Amino acid sequence: MAWQKLLQTEYHLPHRVYLFDTTLRDGEQTPGAALKPQDKIRLAEALDQLGVDIIEAGFPRVSKGEMEAIKEIARMGLGSKICVLARCDKGDIDAAIDVGSEWIHVFIATSDIHLKYKLMMSREQVLERAVSMVEYAKSHGFTVHFSAEDATRTDLPFLIKVFQEVEKAGADSLDIPDTVGTAIPHIMKRIVAEVKKAVKIPVAVHCHDDFGLAVANSLAGVEAGAEIVHATINGIGERAGNASLEEIVAALKFLYGLETNIRFEKIYETSRLVEKLTGITVPKNKAVVGDNAFAHESGIHVHGVLGSPLTYEPVMPENFGRRRRIVYGKHSGIHGVEALLREYGFNIEREKIGRVLSLIKEIGDSGGKVSEETVLNIADQVYGSKSPERSKVLGLRIAKADSEYEAFCDISIAGEQVKGGGSGKTAVLASLSAVLDAVRKLADVELLDVKIYSTHDDRHPAEAEVEVLVKDVKAVGRGLDIDPAKAVVSAVTSAVHQILVSQSSIRVS
Repeated sequence: MAWQKLLQTEYHLPHRVYLFDTTLRDGEQTPGAALKPQDKIRLAEALDQLGVDIIEAGFPRVSKGEMEAIKEIARMGLGSKICVLARCDKGDIDAAIDVGSEWIHVFIATSDIHLKYKLMMSREQVLERAVSMVEYAKSHGFTVHFSAEDATRTDLPFLIKVFQEVEKAGADSLDIPDTVGTAIPHIMKRIVAEVKKAVKIPVAVHCHDDFGLAVANSLAGVEAGAEIVHATINGIGERAGNASLEEIVAALKFLYGLETNIRFEKIYETSRLVEKLTGITVPKNKAVVGDNAFAHESGIHVHGVLGSPLTYEPVMPENFGRRRRIVYGKHSGIHGVEALLREYGFNIEREKIGRVLSLIKEIGDSGGKVSEETVLNIADQVYGSKSPERSKVLGLRIAKADSEYEAFCDISIAGEQVKGGGSGKTAVLASLSAVLDAVRKLADVELLDVKIYSTHDDRHPAEAEVEVLVKDVKAVGRGLDIDPAKAVVSAVTSAVHQILVSQSSIRVS
C-alpha cells in the first residue's frame, strides 16, 4: 500500500507484533461452546502449526479436565509459549504451578465499577493484591503477563500506577483489556500511548467486540506501540466475541506492512477446525475465512476478476489457503457464464450464452438459488447437448432399515461411472457414507469438512458444501437440491471431480 511508509513514520509501530492466542481460554467461553480435553490438545497443535507466539491454554482451576488438558499441552514441546490464566489469587497460581506452563496470565479488575460491585475492594487493596500476586508468581519462575481487567473503563492515572507497581514487582509484560468493548480506536490509542510512556516492558491489548470494534481497537493499540495482541480464531469469545486473529494478522501484513510469525496458508484450515470442534458457525460474510470472502456474483465484478483478480480482491485468496469462487444468480453477467461454459467444453455462441444468462436471472428473480449444476443443466437445454466434462449424480436410493438408513448411489466422475453404498443414523449421513464409498473406488479421498444449509422449506433447496483431500490437493464442492441428502452427494461428487480433472483455480459454486 502506498501509505504504509506514512504509517510507519507517523505512528510508533513496533517492528514485529506477537500474537497471544486465547481461543482455548476466552474463545471457549463462547456461550454454547465446550471443548473436550482431546479437542483442546488438537487445537493447540493446530495453533502451534499456525505460528502463534503464545497459546493461552486455559484456566487450570476451572475443572479437573481443564487442568489435565493444559498439563498435556504443556508437555507437548510446542514451539509456541504456553500460558495459563489465573486471578490474583494464591490458589489460582498454585493450580498453575501444577500444570507446568512457562507463562502465567494473572489479572485483577481495576475499574471502579468492578471494585464496587464485584471485588468489593478499595483501590489500595487492589494495588496491594496485584503486586503481591505478581511477586508470588515470579517467585515460582513464571514469565508473568499481567492484565488490569476492564482497563479501558479504569481511571487512567490509577491504571498507570497499577502497571508501574507490577512492573517493579517483576511483571514481564502488561495487558490492556477492553473487557466489555466500550473503547473506540482513538481512545484505545490514547490509553496505550500513555501506558507506553510510563513503563518499559511490552504492552498488549485484549479487545472485545460488543460494538464491532475489537479488530479496529486492536490495530489502534498497535499504532500506539503495543507489541502483543490478544485474539481468537474466528473472533469467538464471550458475548459478541473477541478480536479475530485472522483479520488482525491480515491487516498487519497487507495494510501495515508488519511482520508476524503466522503461516498464512494455515489460516483457513485452522478456522475450519475451530468451527468444527466448537460448533460455532463462521458467518458466510466473515472477512478472510467466510465462505463469501473471495466469492463473486456481480457481472461487473466477475468481468474484472477474470481480467485481473486485483480489480475486486485486495489480496489473493491463496495467501490464506483459500480458492476464488464465481457464483451465479440474478446479478451475473455474460462473462462469468461464458467462462464456465468454456471450461466445460461448450462452444462459445453469444446468442445461446445470452439465453442461458436470461434463464439464470429468471431463477434469481424468483428467489431461487443457482448452482454450477443448475447453470450446466440450463446450458444442456439451450445447446441441446450435454458437456462431457461433467460430474453427475445418476441415482440415489435411500431406505430405512430398523434404526438406521441405508443409501445406494450411482455417480459419474471424470468420465467414469461408479456405485457405492453406506449406512447412517440419518438419510444425509447414509448418503454421505455411500458417496464416499463410491469415490474411494477412484481415489484415496479424505473428507475434511461438510456443511449443510437448509431452510426446511420445500420452495428453497438445501445447500451442501464439502471439502475433500486427494493426494495433498484440496477442493471444495457444492450441491444444491430440495433433498439435503442428494445435495451432499452432489457436493462430494463435484469436489472429487474437480481434483481428478485438474480444473482451474477459479471455481464455480
